Amino acid sequence: MKVTNEPGVLLRSERFFSTPSAMARSLFFYVTRVGHYYYDERYNFLDSCDVANQESHKNFFLTYVRSGTIYYETSQQFAAEQGQVALVDCRKPHRFYTKGPAEAMWIHFDGANAAAFFDQITAFRGGKQSFRPAPDGRIEQEMAQIISGLRSATISEVECSKCIYRILCALLFPASAKKNVIGNDAISEAIGYIDRHLFEQLNVNQVASKVNLSASHFSRLFRSTTGFSPHEYIMLHRIDEAKALLQSTSLSVKEIAFRVGYRSEVNFIIAFTDKTGMSPTQFRKNTY
Repeated sequence: MKVTNEPGVLLRSERFFSTPSAMARSLFFYVTRVGHYYYDERYNFLDSCDVANQESHKNFFLTYVRSGTIYYETSQQFAAEQGQVALVDCRKPHRFYTKGPAEAMWIHFDGANAAAFFDQITAFRGGKQSFRPAPDGRIEQEMAQIISGLRSATISEVECSKCIYRILCALLFPASAKKNVIGNDAISEAIGYIDRHLFEQLNVNQVASKVNLSASHFSRLFRSTTGFSPHEYIMLHRIDEAKALLQSTSLSVKEIAFRVGYRSEVNFIIAFTDKTGMSPTQFRKNTY
């Protein structure tokens, strides 16, 4: 529907509402309101207004700026320019405004593990809430599909959830496989090294040096490529190897612990139980 009564929002702007079903609330990602807005310098949205207290607003807010600049005040002050996105938790104090002409698509969303995604996305970006997504992330296209689908009433809650999930994954893992061949080669080499030396004492500095990268750059590249920190990858890979040995051999728990790189049977049992919910002995008994 056309927006006719929001100061600073021009008449060609559109806004659509979506009330999620009980199933969507419990299982899916869902949108509550979306829009494609054209702004002038009068736009100034404050969280003290009536709209900000509506349930459809008090969730997570993603904006893709197509032109101009939009300014934000949350726990920090920042701006999103053309080609950038901004991600805001509207359950907390916030303000959005412009200083001149701008155009943006936006969605209010929630559901599933939206809060966990928000925390991880901002954490991976050092707390920043505006950033430029990777060109192959298709953020703009996914948001346009949601808005178009609600305009024509042709998008299902399942498809909408899939669009939001793809958007969040693209924001969480922005590395472009096509444009990061050197980095991917380094990570592939690092993973191979980890696999071959899993039984040894491994640390980030050691693995990074094997691929000629600093530890900090290697850690960032490894996480953006695989979704894991190097330490987490090593630990989980050791657990997976231990599972295979528990299932396919008669080696003792202590022997398996040393085979997968632990120097203490107790530490291995603690780590295994924490990650699988059962002890190595229980896992062996319950594996068929």
